[in-house]
Amino acid sequence: MLTFETEQKIFEIGGFKIGGQPGQLPTVLIGNLFYRGMPEVSDHKQGAFDEKSVLSWIRSAEELSERTGVPHFLDIMAAHPEAMRNYVTFISDHSESVFLIDGADLETRVAGLSVVGELGLQNRMILNGVFPQISEEEIEAIRGSGMASAIVFAYNEMDFSAEGRTSALRGFGQQAGLLEIADRAGIENLLVDTIVFDVPSITYAAEAIKLVKGELGYPSGCSPANATYCLRGKQDKRLVPEFTAYNASVHSVAQFCGADFLIYGPVKQAKNIIPTCAMNDALLAYYNMKKLGVKPLISTHPLYKIL
Repeated sequence: MLTFETEQKIFEIGGFKIGGQPGQLPTVLIGNLFYRGMPEVSDHKQGAFDEKSVLSWIRSAEELSERTGVPHFLDIMAAHPEAMRNYVTFISDHSESVFLIDGADLETRVAGLSVVGELGLQNRMILNGVFPQISEEEIEAIRGSGMASAIVFAYNEMDFSAEGRTSALRGFGQQAGLLEIADRAGIENLLVDTIVFDVPSITYAAEAIKLVKGELGYPSGCSPANATYCLRGKQDKRLVPEFTAYNASVHSVAQFCGADFLIYGPVKQAKNIIPTCAMNDALLAYYNMKKLGVKPLISTHPLYKIL
């Protein structure tokens, strides 16, 4: 299996720990809400949606999370500031989950930071995310918000290889590194997204997870669903029933390369992804405990829940 010689960082966000050596902590799974095309959303500008249906999907994911021991976060995807405010308020009123702020533009992301501050939710929030070309205005907004957690996008537009992704953390050419940018923004809990563009790039993203953890020790992950859902939209309709199988497969590839978190797409896929990743976590933990002496750090690990 897999261990890293570099000391692995572990961050605590909203009562959940993320990071460490494979087998110590379960993979955090993150489901998307309010995305473009979500049928339950009727108005993306104002943030109007079918609250009963959305809450049912959230409850289903939370129940599976409790049963399997796999932590589950929510990624709030908003296209407009007013929608962001409505979404964050709804989640804060109906769930204790850690959630991500994922705005389509600067104004929307700043609105998210603002409402999170007003509601005092900074310890439950992760900014999604910080990218190499981020503006000084946004860096200042993040610093002023008092939030401490963010995902950074390890993206190098000049080099799509695994090594190119990791170079974005240190900086390349005239581009400042993401580690430096995050420090200037006051980010303490830094999670690295190694970026998936299409299905073949999942292999590069998975390899980059190993490089980031092996060289720097930061919790790392990616979003294979970015690619699988694009592929699904292009495929012959006869292949749609097989989507669940190959979608689970690519998430497993990333897990066995050391992923600490995975953004798995629409939250309604929780019923398929959470059990898959729970079993993977349990198997990884069992092997690393028996063969490498790396033990789970929490009593609710899937190893103890499902095996």
